[in-house]
Formats: sequence, C-alpha cells, structure tokens
Amino acid sequence: VIGDNLYVSFINEKKENCFNLKILVSKINREKLDFKKFYETSECVDKKNKHGYLAHQGAGGRMFATDSSLYFTTGEFRNRPLAQKVDNDYGKILNIEFKSKKSKIISLGHRNPQGLYYSEKNNFIISTEHGPKGGDEININHEPQKKIKNFGWPLASYGEHYYKNYSKEILDQAPLNKSHKKYGLEEPIKYFVPSIGISEIISLDVDDKEFLIGAMGNEIAEQDLGLHLIKLDNKRKKIIKHKYIPLNERVRDMVISKNKKILILFLETTSSLAIIKKSPY
Repeated sequence: VIGDNLYVSFINEKKENCFNLKILVSKINREKLDFKKFYETSECVDKKNKHGYLAHQGAGGRMFATDSSLYFTTGEFRNRPLAQKVDNDYGKILNIEFKSKKSKIISLGHRNPQGLYYSEKNNFIISTEHGPKGGDEININHEPQKKIKNFGWPLASYGEHYYKNYSKEILDQAPLNKSHKKYGLEEPIKYFVPSIGISEIISLDVDDKEFLIGAMGNEIAEQDLGLHLIKLDNKRKKIIKHKYIPLNERVRDMVISKNKKILILFLETTSSLAIIKKSPY
C-alpha cells in the first residue's frame, strides 16, 4: 500500500506455457478495486527449458516503495542462467520509477528474493533470499544506485542442488561454488544451512540497525517456523547479534507501524494474523 494506491504483484501467463511477473495498481476503494497494469517483465519464461520450471518456487515479487520509485524483486523461475544475464528482468532487484514506469537493474545473481527493505537514511538495501537445498541468504547492498552488484546465483551458493543427476551442461551453468568473493561476487552477510525458509524482513528501529526476519520451513530444530532478530554493526556491514524466536508457525509476511511499536504477522500454518507489541522496557 502506497498512499491511497494498492499494488499487487503476481505470476502472469503472458502466452501459452510462458510466464512473467506483473504489477497491478488500483485506487483503494472499499466497494470495488479497479486494477490497471503498472509494470510487467518484458519477456516471459517458457516452461520448456533445460533447467525445468517451478515458477511458484522462484518468482520473487516483493515490493518496497520510496517517494519516487518502487524496488521490486524477481526470481529466475528456476531457469537459473537468467539470473546472470543483464538482458532480462529475472533473478534481479529492479528499481521502477512511478512516473515513467521505466526500470533499471540494481543487482543481479538472485535466486528467489522474498524479503526487501531499503534504508533511505543510510542508503542500503537489505534483502533475504531462498537458497536451494540449504543456502538461504541475507544480503546487503550499500549505495545500490552506484553500480550493479552481482550476488552470485547460480555461480555461487552455500546450498546444494536438490538433485544429483543434472547434466554437465547444467552443472557448468550452475556450479554453486562455495565462495562468492573468490569469483568476484558479493558474499551474503549471513547464510543458513540448512535453510530456514526465509521470508520478509522489516526494520525495527529508526537507525535501521535491527531487523526482524520471518522463517517458514517445517522444523523448529532447524530454526524454521518463527522469527530471527538480527542487529548490524554501526557500518551496517556485518551482523553482531542474532536471536531465534520459535513460534511453531510459518511466518510468511510482516508489516510494522510507522512508530515501530506494533507488528502484524501473517502466520501461514494456521492462516491467521498475529499482533506483537514492542515492550517499552
């Protein structure tokens, strides 16, 4: 929700068996919502490609607004090489201007970013991203407008492929090297092995040093089904505190009030809403 407008992103079948991402916008109206197209990724991803097709597990779709533009995450729809190419919108974080509706790539090398926050005060993006079998990530991009940064997927990942019988061609395109820095790529500030089913990230303080992250998954023993609290150092370059809070619920989405005192969570396991009030102590 931005002002009196409601923006919705979704997976769209642009033509038969070929899918893209689309953003619609409508004025908020309690009786009827009249949606119009705001943006769509230019090309579609064909279901028939060498890397397979699982769009619902690799679409991205998170949005975060400033006064003039919208940041938007896209996944690679399990067509892994797309994330490393700048001639498409997939596996990227994009910035879309409200007036012109023109987009530009902010970063590439993303698998499926599901959490997104931009600190205008300190000019950095912090995002969360689903890895494959292991390798969920928290990434930070300082001065994101300065140059396009590459966060590595599928050249580097601390996770593993789900299957072992991929062809040499596919493994050459998606080697999942265990170092990002060695190959000139951006390292995550934190990764999770096993994965936690990482989801939304929200800022808890006005200085943008403390963040809350949702976790889905199915195993409390793996720190799924709850919340992760992190605190960054003064330069926002590394995590100096991390605490896991089990809820026994898949935390899909979170929003926080403007005064940072009330959180609303969507709990997917029971399909319910929860309200958390920050203690003054």
